[in-house]
Amino acid sequence: MNTVTDWTTTIFTGVTAGLERFIVAIPRILGAIVILIIGWIISGIIGTLIAKLARAIHIDTVADRVGINDFLSKAGSKLHASDIFGEIVKWVIRLIFIEIAADQLGLAQVTQIINQLIAFIPNIVVALLILGIGAFLGQLLGGLVRGAMLEARISSANVVARITYGAVMAFAIIAALNELNVAPVVVNTLYIGLVAALALALGLAFGLGGRETAARLTNQWVGQAEDTAKRLQAAAPAATPPPGNVQGRPTSTTPAPGVRTTPG
Repeated sequence: MNTVTDWTTTIFTGVTAGLERFIVAIPRILGAIVILIIGWIISGIIGTLIAKLARAIHIDTVADRVGINDFLSKAGSKLHASDIFGEIVKWVIRLIFIEIAADQLGLAQVTQIINQLIAFIPNIVVALLILGIGAFLGQLLGGLVRGAMLEARISSANVVARITYGAVMAFAIIAALNELNVAPVVVNTLYIGLVAALALALGLAFGLGGRETAARLTNQWVGQAEDTAKRLQAAAPAATPPPGNVQGRPTSTTPAPGVRTTPG
């Protein structure tokens, strides 16, 4: 009976202590919930305003010209560049309010993690800018390559232009991953593989699509060389025979001084 009484007392004491702590923590929990609700509402309002402001200053128009919105749609995202700006601002504000709520509850580990996330946000913004610049340069270089190859009448101009755009975007993605500190060994390996694949693709593109152009240029150079040689031969002066060796004429001898010649 004493053992049962001791177990009953132990359980009762533990439950009582737990309820006491819970009752004491109720104001903190309610305060954290209120903070989260206010933060969610404020972040949604500010995020929407930032997205509208980005549309008002024609961020989407620039993104359309650069190719960012096209890249996002191909990636399966329904967001535009202005929406991304709004989402970034909204989640930054939400993380700040989550940190305040965690500090209210005395969760130091959660606060530390959120601080690291907030400090990582600039890297994310820079990575997005790198992707945007890469999309712009990819379209620009792809258009230049397409125009140059069409001017040279190369049939595979569109293929090489797409390869150029893809190569620039691949370099931009690698730079963005490097900015995000994602597995530097993997990123370096991808960079080396990309350079090798690009060199192989350019070689195949020239070999398959530039054969006719190379043959035409070679024939043109050979024809120019032959024409130049003919002009040089036609412009060269005719060779004059040496005196006294003209065919069909007798050679004349001049007597030496003081020697008399008698007719024979």
